[in-house]
Amino acid sequence: MKKAKYKQKKQFIQQEKKLEKKHYRIITGLIVFFIAYYFIEPKTMGHDVRYSIYILLLPTIIGILILGIYRREFLIHRFATSKGFFPRIFLIFFFFIQGILFSYLSFGQIARIGWDYYNYRVAQKNPEETFICPVTEFQRSHRSGSANRINFKFNDQHASVIVGNSTIKKYKNENPEDYYLKIRANKSLWNYYVVNDWTIKYK
Repeated sequence: MKKAKYKQKKQFIQQEKKLEKKHYRIITGLIVFFIAYYFIEPKTMGHDVRYSIYILLLPTIIGILILGIYRREFLIHRFATSKGFFPRIFLIFFFFIQGILFSYLSFGQIARIGWDYYNYRVAQKNPEETFICPVTEFQRSHRSGSANRINFKFNDQHASVIVGNSTIKKYKNENPEDYYLKIRANKSLWNYYVVNDWTIKYK
């Protein structure tokens, strides 16, 4: 009896190791795609709570539920073999964070790409508009992996555009209140606009 259980446990561990390698490759691919898409996605500005709910939150929740169903046997096994209150709390927290990451990079990204595509199509049907937006900050990055930004106000909401080092250096000692952004954009879905071009101007 013990020998049969040991054999079953060994087979389970071997199967999980194969799945972990497969999942690692999938996650790596999703991260690479997420980064690549960042550079080609349509640039938008605006804010609407519906975007947060339907494009970010809802797909991520659905992804977590589907992932939980798909990995239910593994999760049951891990909780059954984990002893103690705090180890189980740690497992819940760890797998929940893992689920959020995977769901956002997969289901969330699919929803985002679909929304970007339809949003862009809608914007192309509308006339181009010009907006004058006051600059609030020249934000220079001091950390590796983060971007330099010019922050501004649009429709009483904070927004930003990413700029290179050569651009941000020009305004290192400048007062942001002396500048504004002239933005050309098309109205798209909800309260969003697809940005065609922008230039920084001195008042």
